[in-house]
Amino acid sequence: MGQSNSTVLRAGRFIALMLAALSLSLSMAHLLQLPQRMQFDQQLWVEITIAEKADRLFGSVSAVFEIGAILAAIALAFLVRKRGAAFYWTLGGAVLLGLAFVSWLIFVAPMNAEFATWLTNPIPADWTRYRNQWEYAHAAIALIKTLGLSCLVVSVLLDAPRKLAVNSGFEKPHQNILPVTTLSSAPSKASSAWLWSVRLMGVIVASAAFFGLITYVFHSVLVGTILSIAGILGLGSFMDK
Repeated sequence: MGQSNSTVLRAGRFIALMLAALSLSLSMAHLLQLPQRMQFDQQLWVEITIAEKADRLFGSVSAVFEIGAILAAIALAFLVRKRGAAFYWTLGGAVLLGLAFVSWLIFVAPMNAEFATWLTNPIPADWTRYRNQWEYAHAAIALIKTLGLSCLVVSVLLDAPRKLAVNSGFEKPHQNILPVTTLSSAPSKASSAWLWSVRLMGVIVASAAFFGLITYVFHSVLVGTILSIAGILGLGSFMDK
């Protein structure tokens, strides 16, 4: 029974990580194209984005990856619901992936509907306002998905040291434990779970603020994303100590 549960957990983690990574890959493609696309004039941008529909496959393929990643992350959170910090990181990943999808519905989908009218109606004089929302929303979604995937990866890494210790024989599951340790284990686990949840929210808020600040200062979403990811990794290293 235990071996079966372990196999299901490994499969769930593999599926969730792969779907989240595939979903992120499409958003990163948008992000990497952004600096060059923002230099296009109206005719070129409209022709490539709307008339030629260069990214027409992104909609259908991305929908499968995004919805699949969200469902897989939710299922994975259920599987690790009794694993303390790993659960909270998995839940955070699921929430962030869901937030990325909601952001697409709020900021990108209305622009796609607006762009469809440009094929038959005159293009608005303030067309850059629509373009900017479409482009920068995709960039923000890429950052959110990066955070979501990072949370899922951290949730796996949190279990790795314990499993390595068990497999190598350094940890003896059947070793007798003193009563004092047993009595104090429940509060410490609860405190640890709350501490990791607070840390997770801190990382999300700090990363979002850092991304906004860097993007504003350098006027570059690409620079903001790169430095934000570096900041996330730095915060993760600090939190793990």
